[in-house]
Amino acid sequence: MNGVDQGRLRRLASESSVRDAHLGREIDLALDRCFARIRVQVSGRVGVGKSTVRAVVEAALSESVGFGDAVDITEAAAVDVPRSPDPILDGDVVVHVLAGGVQAADVEVLSSVATAVAVLAKADTLDDASDTVARSAATVGVPVLPLMATVARSLSRGEPSSFADLRREAASLPDDAVLTPDRFALAAPDAESGRRRRVLVDQVEMAGVRLLVGKLRADPTVDDATLRLMLADASGVRPVLDAVGRCIDGIRTDREGRLLHRLTELCAEHPRVSEEIERYLATDEAVLAVMGSALRAVGEAREHGQPLAAAVEWHRRARSASNPDFCRAAVAISRGYLRVHAS
Repeated sequence: MNGVDQGRLRRLASESSVRDAHLGREIDLALDRCFARIRVQVSGRVGVGKSTVRAVVEAALSESVGFGDAVDITEAAAVDVPRSPDPILDGDVVVHVLAGGVQAADVEVLSSVATAVAVLAKADTLDDASDTVARSAATVGVPVLPLMATVARSLSRGEPSSFADLRREAASLPDDAVLTPDRFALAAPDAESGRRRRVLVDQVEMAGVRLLVGKLRADPTVDDATLRLMLADASGVRPVLDAVGRCIDGIRTDREGRLLHRLTELCAEHPRVSEEIERYLATDEAVLAVMGSALRAVGEAREHGQPLAAAVEWHRRARSASNPDFCRAAVAISRGYLRVHAS
């Protein structure tokens, strides 16, 4: 991943310990806090599909470089259960699962956690998912992402393994056969085909079946890989995973900013033995990590145009700022852009 290099800083801590054992321990403690595994909690009311959403997110992150080896994903107990205490939602990121109408408990969860992703699971079962998403987002006050969770989970497992049966039968399948699971199974030519159709429904729900039938009727030659990509796109899994990934990246950026701030404090506390730390804080790695943290603190994205012009603009903002925190952030951002310009 981009950002500070843990191995490099662990070596710095070890070298510092030789000169000052207390300094080395303090660096190690700061590193432990920064590089602790990021905790993602999946929450929601009873029956909303938390387990399926957790499985989808877990499968995707386990395959992502820089995520799977540094993130723990857990499923919290259900919220809003009568005569039961609500779970403690103290994860670094909370993925809160909704289904259908939003309840007061959902609003409370999403307003009480610092970093949350709201997911409308079972979106394929709703008559008007877009309207439900819009109403849910207006109620909870954060964006709500629709997800066909069963489809996404099946695809993450490599299921369905083949669309051969549906490819053969799509053209002759009556329109009313794709209205319900029972109609779909009963319209099969034999009992074994009916069983396989029920398995397909379990894997992609009827919404997925209808998408597949429509695509195969339009183009019977389309290959299985294209059909899987179509289902993945329709499932909404990519926006959900992107949102979770951005939250994780944000947590890392904030932690790195706090780490480098702590190293700066340690330089002031141990001026006689902190030369190596000071040299590290002057490196491109550290300067750009501080810049990233400062940009997040002021709610700005990194620009990819002219770094020198950006450095001048942030220097101007720093000089005119009345808020000292904003001023410090602007100085760090200006310094970062100057380093980008020089590199």
